[in-house]
Amino acid sequence: MLLYLDLNCFNRPFDDQNQARVARETAAVFEVLQRIADGSDRLAWSAVLDFENAQHPLVDRRTEIARWAQRASVTIGLADRILARAKVLTEAGLTPLDAAHIASAEAAGCARLLTCDDMMIRRARRASLLLTIQTPVEYMEEHTNA
Repeated sequence: MLLYLDLNCFNRPFDDQNQARVARETAAVFEVLQRIADGSDRLAWSAVLDFENAQHPLVDRRTEIARWAQRASVTIGLADRILARAKVLTEAGLTPLDAAHIASAEAAGCARLLTCDDMMIRRARRASLLLTIQTPVEYMEEHTNA
């Protein structure tokens, strides 16, 4: 399955693991990344991920996350159709950055967009999307019990 991971998924392992939710999401992210490394799933990468990652103040994290771009089977740049779709999604209540991630994932043909951002999920589920948006935990529960 072609997946798009919001940047917060890549950042989750660097968060405070003493919080149960963070630890659970980190474990799920690692499982998803392992599925990508094993070829069970495929990764889509975007110019939006590059842009957001470039804003991170810690060089070592930026570098580690950027390495995942090399594992992507699909890389999507910014195009007029993505910007137009992001504008529609922004008008539906998503933040511009979240809308750009979703528009990129849709343009890449992803089946799922994974994120740890509850607000993004709530807002996105109210919009008409061409993919499913869910947490890494939900995705792994779906694939563990399948």
